[in-house]
Amino acid sequence: MVRDNKHPCAVVVGTGFGLFTHVRALRDAGFEVRALIGRNHARTAERAARLGIPLAATSLAQVLADPEIALVTVATPPHAHYPVVMEAIAAGCHVMCEKPFAKDLPEAREMLRAANAAGIVHMLGAEFRFDTSQALLRRVVLDGAIGKPLHFFRIYHQPGLQDPTQTLNDWWEDASQGGGFLGAFGAHMIDQIRSTLGEFKRVSGVLQTLAPGRPNMTADDCYSVQFELESGVQGLIVAAMAAPGPLIMATKVIGTEGGAWIQSAGAFGEPEEVWISSKAGTRKVETPADLVNPPPVPFAIGDLIQTEQDRWHSQGFDVAPYTRLFAEMKRRMNGQEPDLREPAASFFDAAAGQAVLDAVRRSGAGHRWVNVERP
Repeated sequence: MVRDNKHPCAVVVGTGFGLFTHVRALRDAGFEVRALIGRNHARTAERAARLGIPLAATSLAQVLADPEIALVTVATPPHAHYPVVMEAIAAGCHVMCEKPFAKDLPEAREMLRAANAAGIVHMLGAEFRFDTSQALLRRVVLDGAIGKPLHFFRIYHQPGLQDPTQTLNDWWEDASQGGGFLGAFGAHMIDQIRSTLGEFKRVSGVLQTLAPGRPNMTADDCYSVQFELESGVQGLIVAAMAAPGPLIMATKVIGTEGGAWIQSAGAFGEPEEVWISSKAGTRKVETPADLVNPPPVPFAIGDLIQTEQDRWHSQGFDVAPYTRLFAEMKRRMNGQEPDLREPAASFFDAAAGQAVLDAVRRSGAGHRWVNVERP
């Protein structure tokens, strides 16, 4: 039985860097964060107290006796998503799960089937669907401003991980635990392509590890993926989080009537613009009021920021997009239709994205093109 939604109470599972965003965004969207779940009780209790969360526990079962908890958000390492998600579904809770969604596609399919069978609201943490520039570029393309899309290109080179003494979360360096930049950031790129241009048909991927001085790191920190979509659109996504030199960001879609792109600034988090070039000329696209997000506010409790991932996610850039995601979650929990042109990603989208991630990994291992399975 699906839980009563009259009291918008949530529990956050995971005490790592996702916590910095989930708690703030849930509260901004009107949820009460009633409990925090973590493996280490002392660490969990300390973080819960610092964030004003009344209950700390080491298992979801300890808090689900509270009938007012209707939403579970899952911000654990990827390999630990499945048991928490399935337990929350079995308890009749709505679920928002971080990406990368699962260990592999079969696991993702199980979670999707269970969520649909239970009748709960289920969402994926693809918050950048609500990022101002990405959402505006999507609208431009879907509104036909560049004609029929033909090609998509995105590059992101981040100058990080040059210092081998920088602390990373243990699981992030371990491919067997779902670590790596393809899952962490490539999942966002894949979702942007799917939500803008449609489903993937086949991929050819290369995964690398570039960070110096990390001999035990088995996960990728660099990837390039050439792809073809079911619609015939072709493209390339390239990203590295250990690329020396300046930050490089670019996103462009080319169509039969022109092109559109995100004009990125020189530093991550600075305002971006969307531009169109066509026979009518080149112009900046004005941002509609409903896509304007408030400026980021850094996470205020500095001593809780302990790893590189903590530092990245403490800057607050994803809080406003996540707030919009949770606001849509609350509307759907209350039986209301979302009033946004940018729908949040569901577990179907999560499974479809997982299929692409799996195909890229198979492609990289076999040095060949690989067809993408349907979710």
